[in-house]
Amino acid sequence: MYIPHPETLSTRTLYSERGPLTKGSFSLDTSGMASFFGGDAAVAAMTTLHLNPTRRWLGWYNSPGTYEVARRYSKFCKSRLLEGLFPGVPTDLAALLGMANMKGAKYIGAQNGAILDETGPFSAVLVKDCMQTTQSVHKVEGRKTQPVEVTIRKLDHSIPDGGKAQLRTTIYSPFIAVLPILVSFGTAAACAKLGDWVCFSMIALGVLVNGISCLVIGSAEFTFHCPVPSLDASGDGILVSEKDKHFVVLKGSEKAVNTITRGAFTLAFKSEPKCKDIKYCSISLVLQLIVQLLFIPQGSLFGQIMFISSLAASWSYNLWLSSRDREKIQREVFVRGVLQSPKSTKFIFGTRTTAVVFMLLVLQPKDHAKIMDMLLPNDTPGWRKFKARLLSQIRDGQEFRFDASWREDPAVADEKNVLELLCQDAEAAYRGYQKYRSPS
Repeated sequence: MYIPHPETLSTRTLYSERGPLTKGSFSLDTSGMASFFGGDAAVAAMTTLHLNPTRRWLGWYNSPGTYEVARRYSKFCKSRLLEGLFPGVPTDLAALLGMANMKGAKYIGAQNGAILDETGPFSAVLVKDCMQTTQSVHKVEGRKTQPVEVTIRKLDHSIPDGGKAQLRTTIYSPFIAVLPILVSFGTAAACAKLGDWVCFSMIALGVLVNGISCLVIGSAEFTFHCPVPSLDASGDGILVSEKDKHFVVLKGSEKAVNTITRGAFTLAFKSEPKCKDIKYCSISLVLQLIVQLLFIPQGSLFGQIMFISSLAASWSYNLWLSSRDREKIQREVFVRGVLQSPKSTKFIFGTRTTAVVFMLLVLQPKDHAKIMDMLLPNDTPGWRKFKARLLSQIRDGQEFRFDASWREDPAVADEKNVLELLCQDAEAAYRGYQKYRSPS
């Protein structure tokens, strides 16, 4: 039997030889190109599905980094196959959203006496939002050492345990998302017109798998959980951020305050606990990568360029999504979506003493001395005399008046100048309180 020598055999291509760049012998190293487009941006872009409700419908583009997306999201489903492919400790979606390790500010309850040295991530988000507040800001004249900001937030809205956040869509986001979609469809159409059905199929495969994955992964519901108090008493208190030199006065029910101090969130899939839909998406993303790496070299040079162009456009879009200010998105979700943008008023004081006295006037706590000692721990004879005099006037609801007689005590003679400054701070705090009670 005659067996022809391999060198005499003519190779057959899987695409038409008519068209641009079909005569060249050069072929792109698509494996190297695929590895160049990393998965970190793709994962960051995928997490925005949970923060932007319309993003799940706009994933119809050929996206790079599918292996990394599959590796991250495979941790949420129970599958021996995926555990073998991606070994490691299971994680949660809070880690992907960057809120798992966020530690909140210290909370001091004004009425219930609660003291939490460390609160949840939502208090950290709220403090950041208060620091960014530029509306309704009042500067209180007085002595200046180190500026301290006090933001008062009135919490009129609270989300029930297990409630869903009302997420909003940015205006420009859907319009920008159309760009990678148009590029993917355009490059696929160009390959089809050339007759390169291999590259056309690979681009179409990427569009289909990524689109379905966005629909499935984006179906998770943003659910909040917080302990429900037995009595809906007052939850007025203070968030103390020593690092940022910022205090947040919370005024509202204990239920509303618990949302901030003890709240947590989950992204719940309807298919839990097995999450079979996530498992199938993860497997599809891995298979997509393997199939594309195997078949793209069989296409024409023009088709390969079209394929890489679609990846480049999608990678640029993913990079734009990942570069957006995550803190701003978190504030948008929690402060606007959960708390429904509570009314905010900010005061800027020149000293810490002025700020603390102002907060005592606003909150009128049950134990003034306890809170004052926590925030102003100074314990000299002069300070003790000043605190006693100040607290008596706060409890009696008197206007602050500091005559010279009480400062003539020989026990505080060495601190007379300090007492003069503290009296100035207290009077400045009272002026700020008057401004708070009668805003212009």
